[in-house]
Amino acid sequence: MLMFVVCALAAGIFTLPVSISLRSALLGYPGDNYQHAWFVWHFAKAITAGRNPFYTHLLFYPHRIDLAWSTLDPLAGFFALPLSLIAGPVVAYNLSILLQLAVAAFFARLLCLRICRNEAAALFGGIAFGLGPFLLSHALGHLSLVTAFPIPLYVLALDNILRKEKPSWKDGMFAGLALLLTALAHYNYTVFCVMLTAVVLIVDFAMERVALIKRAWIPFGVASLTFLATFSPVLFMLLGDRADIPGPRTVDHVLKYSADVLGFLIPSWNNLLFGSFARGFNPRIFVAGLEGTVYAGPVVLLLAALAFWKGRRTQRRWVLRATVAAAVFYLLSLGPEFRILGRTTGIPAPAALLYHFRWARFVSAPARFDVIVMLCLAILSAIGLAWCFNRLQRRWQKVALAIVASALLIAESLTVPFPKSSIVDPAATAGGAGPVQACTLPASAQHGAVLTFPLQQSPYIQKAMWMQVTDDGRFALVDGYLSYVPPDVWREFYDLPLLRSLMALQGTYHTPIDPAADRKSLPATIRKLDLSAVVVFESPQHGAAIRYLDAALDRKGVNAGSCTIFELRESPAAVSSQSRIANMPVQGESEVSGETSIGKEILPGAIQLAALRGKSRRRRVTSSLRSSN
Repeated sequence: MLMFVVCALAAGIFTLPVSISLRSALLGYPGDNYQHAWFVWHFAKAITAGRNPFYTHLLFYPHRIDLAWSTLDPLAGFFALPLSLIAGPVVAYNLSILLQLAVAAFFARLLCLRICRNEAAALFGGIAFGLGPFLLSHALGHLSLVTAFPIPLYVLALDNILRKEKPSWKDGMFAGLALLLTALAHYNYTVFCVMLTAVVLIVDFAMERVALIKRAWIPFGVASLTFLATFSPVLFMLLGDRADIPGPRTVDHVLKYSADVLGFLIPSWNNLLFGSFARGFNPRIFVAGLEGTVYAGPVVLLLAALAFWKGRRTQRRWVLRATVAAAVFYLLSLGPEFRILGRTTGIPAPAALLYHFRWARFVSAPARFDVIVMLCLAILSAIGLAWCFNRLQRRWQKVALAIVASALLIAESLTVPFPKSSIVDPAATAGGAGPVQACTLPASAQHGAVLTFPLQQSPYIQKAMWMQVTDDGRFALVDGYLSYVPPDVWREFYDLPLLRSLMALQGTYHTPIDPAADRKSLPATIRKLDLSAVVVFESPQHGAAIRYLDAALDRKGVNAGSCTIFELRESPAAVSSQSRIANMPVQGESEVSGETSIGKEILPGAIQLAALRGKSRRRRVTSSLRSSN
């Protein structure tokens, strides 16, 4: 327990100042952190309502979206459930980041302790992994990747099987359950652990030959069956409906998110001491400041080299396992093509063999293979530091070594002040003019679905999802920000004239924009999407969107902080119709609180009257819209 407290304190120090003011902001850069905060909030909301958290109607309404293909964070969401219910989404997300960093360090420490048998060295190795550059970089926005503690836990279970003369089926079951936790953290981590198992078995087979297979096949068989049995419900959600299965990433995407050959020598942009030095390099080394960070640090590398040199005498098996695995996974992290200091070389890398297979591109960011590299280096550095401790005789010498090693490790990884994001307006820029304002949706519009503009663009889609969170999910969104979305969802954006014109305004589509022509289909669109409001965020296309909606809806929008809202008020006939529908028996239940999602007619009578307007105004508005693009 004391060691966990130490790990938790270290996590708090590395994420200052937000860690001492958890309600003030979201940890990380504005971007994916809002998405993962949404996942934590949605998990708690679905569980408390008795719904399956792997599905939602709250995004891409009216579709029922399968979230199993996205980084849903079910494991982090489970741990954060009490916090979500008691403290709200901001505190729940921030504490989840801190908790997962601390737990990852704690379990990596347990693994290092089993191997090196030295408490101080094991704590060093645990912090080198749990609070190392890789996890701290992904703490800027990827909660699922920060939930890395199942990896050292699985390696502990794997070691349990391999170190025993007669491992039992119980050891295999423990390994299978640990592998399940990796899948509930991030599917990539499951793939990495299976590949790491193959590397470890090859190294051990070279030492033991057939004897390894004879004593370990039963627990490994049990581990496989345990994992498949417990993961099968999620597997069914992933593969049960072919329409929900997305395509893999493109080769260009994989190349973009690959590590640099010299990346292990280049610290993160956010490093306290060396960040300004790192920013002088080609920015392609660090995509969005998160991906591509594979920095190891000179102290960890030096101790790992010492372990390879001296540690082979006492920990030969683990030194070989960790060294071979670190080399293999670092080569995989470089992706299909070598890149040096951000410049492509055109030389195929070993991972090109893996990415030759289409399914491999679901591991869409090869740089993430580095999480296994960092665990292996943590093990080796713990072995090397333990060797140093064993060579010292006097207590003060050991204390001095521990202080120096800790100070150097902190200097390599510290990211104070840790970046933070606004909980008022996700689209607000740091140092922007004027006070930050939220987009405030009136209570009368918090039902049905809300269409926001710009569509499918960062940071506006994060702003829309955060607005939904702060309003406790009382309305659905027509779009959303997920890792993978079925193709049918995108087709609807083109098929509906209102959405097609808005997408053309922002430059996504290149189609004519004619509000008069779109006006004819508005009643059907509003009914189909169950729209209660259209929200236009402050953006470069704000003026053009306002002019288009003024003409198409024949009404003026209302300024509401950092957005303009076109509320689609209900006619008396629609209210009467909804009253009748509300009293009818329905099958299923909508996720949008207090509302049915079928049969509403949220149609302003003014839209119908606007269809009678003259051609001169149509030409005038259409011309002004096109010129503003």
